[in-house]
Amino acid sequence: MNDSIIKDTLKLANEAIKKSITYENNEHINWWLWIAVIEFVIILLLILFKFIKPNDTIKQKIKKESLKEEIDFNNIINSSFNSKQLYDELKVKCHPDRFPNDKEKNIIADKLFQEITENQNNSMRLTELKEEAKQKLNINF
Repeated sequence: MNDSIIKDTLKLANEAIKKSITYENNEHINWWLWIAVIEFVIILLLILFKFIKPNDTIKQKIKKESLKEEIDFNNIINSSFNSKQLYDELKVKCHPDRFPNDKEKNIIADKLFQEITENQNNSMRLTELKEEAKQKLNINF
């Protein structure tokens, strides 16, 4: 009894669908097939856009590179509080004009002075340059 009710219901539903979805010349349209095709195309487009995404911008590349590097917070704190005094001391002691008679020391002092001015806010690098100046220029601090 249940099987006959289900079969009759399915027959009526199929007839209703066939009657409601027809062209002018009575051709049957399978709307569900077209909906499935459209969904498939949308899914393909989404997959393609995911794989063919635009290259990272410069800002995003810098952010990724900076996240990979280790951060030395001790150097950051020292640089913010102590680098000014160390820079002032080094720029006076290592200035190339202090070595006018010795050309070799003048060249070394010029290179050191350029590096000192480039790293004026980096306390760790300024400390390294101070040691380098002690060795190469025989300066006592």
